[in-house]
Amino acid sequence: MNTILLTCSGGPAAVGVIKSLRDINFGGRVVSIDLDPLAVGGYMSDVSYVVPRSDSDEYWNVVLDIIKREGVDLVLPTGDSDIRHFSQHRDLLESIGVSVFMSDYETIITCQDKMKFYESCVSEFDTHLPKTTTNGYDLELPILAKPRNGSGSRGIHLCKTFRELELIGNGDYIFQEYLPGQEYTVDVLCDMHNNVLSVVVRKRVQVKAGISTKGEIVRDSYIEDLCTRISKHLNIKGPVCIQLKNDINGTPKFVEINPRLGGGTYFTTLSGVNFIDTILKLNNGEDVSVPSPNEIKVVRYFEEIIV
Repeated sequence: MNTILLTCSGGPAAVGVIKSLRDINFGGRVVSIDLDPLAVGGYMSDVSYVVPRSDSDEYWNVVLDIIKREGVDLVLPTGDSDIRHFSQHRDLLESIGVSVFMSDYETIITCQDKMKFYESCVSEFDTHLPKTTTNGYDLELPILAKPRNGSGSRGIHLCKTFRELELIGNGDYIFQEYLPGQEYTVDVLCDMHNNVLSVVVRKRVQVKAGISTKGEIVRDSYIEDLCTRISKHLNIKGPVCIQLKNDINGTPKFVEINPRLGGGTYFTTLSGVNFIDTILKLNNGEDVSVPSPNEIKVVRYFEEIIV
C-alpha cells in the first residue's frame, strides 16, 4: 500500500492529483502539506499538516519528520519552490525507502531560471523560442516582462511603451517578444530514465490567474514531437508542464517549462491518460502501457467543502 506525500495541497495541481487517485480507487493514504491551514487539499486527504514556507530554514526538517512519522514511500511535489528541496535530498529520501518521482536538481534549476532555460535551449530550438533578453530595449514593442524565476501569471507585465518598461524598475526580470497567438499547455510524463511515455496537448481556451478554466485536448503531432524533443534535451524525469504560444506567423514557441504536475493536469486524466496511475505502477515496478488521449473539451467550476 502506497502512502503519498502531496505538497502545496491548496493548489489546483494537488487537487487534481487527489481527484486522479479517486478515479482509480486508490487504496493507499494521502498525506498533504501546505502553509495554509485552510488548504483545500488538506480536507480531501487522509492526513494533513501545516508546514513553514518552503523558502524558510525550518521547512525541510519539518517535512522530513512528517515523511518518517507517516511512513511516506512516494513524494509528489506540486509547487515550484518545494521541488528543489526534494530533488536536493533525493539520495537521503531513497536511503529511507522514499521514491521521488521528479527531475534532477540541475534540470529543475535550468527550467525555473527563464534566462538559463533560454540559453540552454536556444542553439537547438531557436525558431521555437521567443526572443529573450535581460535588456528590454533590445526588443520591439510590445514587450513582455517576466520575473526571471516564477510561474503562472504572477508579476508579468505587457509593456506597450518604453515608459511602461521603465516603470518596472531594476528587478530580476527577463524580457521577451510578445506572442499574440493560440496558447497551449502540454502535459508530458517521462520515466526515471528520461524515456517519454506520454504527451498530451491542451489548448488553453480560458485562463484565470494563470490557471486553465476551460481547455480542449487536441492531437497535434508537430507540438507532440516538439515537446518530446525538448523533454529529452532537458533530461526531464517524471511529469513536466510545458507552455507554448503561437507567434504572429502561427509558429509555436516555448513560454515556460515547469518540471512538475500542472494546475490543469486533471484535464489530461479526464481525456483517459491518468499520469498518477502510471506513476504508481512505475513506482511499484509494474509494466505500463499509456493510452492515447481522447479529444475532449473541459470546463471547470468551483465546489465547496464545509470545514
